[in-house]
Amino acid sequence: MKNKTLKIFWGIAIALTVNGAVNAQGSQNKFLSKLMSKSVEKEISVERTVSSLLKRYPDLHESIIDLAFTQYPSDYRQVIRGSLNANPNYADEVIRLAMQHEVAQCNDIIKAAIKAEPGYADDIVLAASRLHPDDRDHIYITALQTKPVMAPTIVTTTVKEYPDDFDQLLSIAFTELPEMLDTLLQSVFANFSDSGEEIVEVALKSVDKQHVNTIIDQAVKAGVNKDKAIDIAVKAGYEKDNLVQHAP
Repeated sequence: MKNKTLKIFWGIAIALTVNGAVNAQGSQNKFLSKLMSKSVEKEISVERTVSSLLKRYPDLHESIIDLAFTQYPSDYRQVIRGSLNANPNYADEVIRLAMQHEVAQCNDIIKAAIKAEPGYADDIVLAASRLHPDDRDHIYITALQTKPVMAPTIVTTTVKEYPDDFDQLLSIAFTELPEMLDTLLQSVFANFSDSGEEIVEVALKSVDKQHVNTIIDQAVKAGVNKDKAIDIAVKAGYEKDNLVQHAP
């Protein structure tokens, strides 16, 4: 009888705790929503409002970002900018909640986030790719095109996250940004030094023939054997005499 009474007591206690937590969450959201609305009504921008609330109540950052997307979905760019301005480490939550609320197409959300905080472009790519793995390549391409200057970091981080897709991810980068080939090659040779010959093969298949000497030059500078680099190019259909003439 005593055990039964105790079970009933703890059951009631747990129920009251859960109900209290739910009510507290509801009150908290109402409070935050009211603060947000009053601020915007005073003609303070959504971006500044969100940023200020996040800086004032950092422990409630997820609730604030969630409410902001709920109340101002058409101003999603401002919500993203305000959130990342308050703390770039909120990138994961920002991407997740923006997609959850379907405030815009995936590529538009990615663009807005990267433009707001370029230094976190690689984190943004990974966050979005985890949420939408089938769209990873599209997300990756959008990021590369949105902020080419961040391409070396985006490529390195994404390849390390998805090592089985090494060739595919490098090929996409070389194909999308041929004007940055020199910079990309320097970066990937430095970060994946054990895969030098593979990088040469991928690069030769991904860009126009006019870039062959750039590829071989960068490969040799990175420590790839010159004769081996030339052999790879010859197998890919290039004339050996021209390659030997230009090789460093």
